[in-house]
Amino acid sequence: MTDKKTGSYDTTEIQKRIPHRYPLLMVDFIEESGYTYAIGIKNVSINEPYFQGHFPDEPIMPCVLITESILQTSAFIGIPEQDDKSVDIGPKKQFFCVGFNMKFKLPVVPGDRLRIEVRLVRHMGEMTRVKAVVQSDKGVNASGDLSLAVINKRRSQ
Repeated sequence: MTDKKTGSYDTTEIQKRIPHRYPLLMVDFIEESGYTYAIGIKNVSINEPYFQGHFPDEPIMPCVLITESILQTSAFIGIPEQDDKSVDIGPKKQFFCVGFNMKFKLPVVPGDRLRIEVRLVRHMGEMTRVKAVVQSDKGVNASGDLSLAVINKRRSQ
């Protein structure tokens, strides 16, 4: 089976499909996506609020936010299932469950342009397992496997 490409998404289109907003929107552009993969771009700027405290004299993007960029990119695997971007399918609520073998190899600093490549490993009902690689011009910054739960229903109270 070939992986049909479903398209690219700018910031406005990204915000229609995931609930994150500034300052926690960690992906600027979805370069490419398909039924089993997604490639996101994050341009890291010194204006990001977390650089004020992490660390003032040597700004480094926190690993948890690099992981968040992976999770946000993974929300575009297989979305939308039709090629018509004018159809608003609403936000896909995904929650991070666990990371396996996460490795943070090179620090991410202001000026880096991250390319976040996420590939589907396995889909099991409401659970999804992905493999991710985050790269900049310096090389591989991070990699690992993550499991996510997709929640589309409201919990009854």
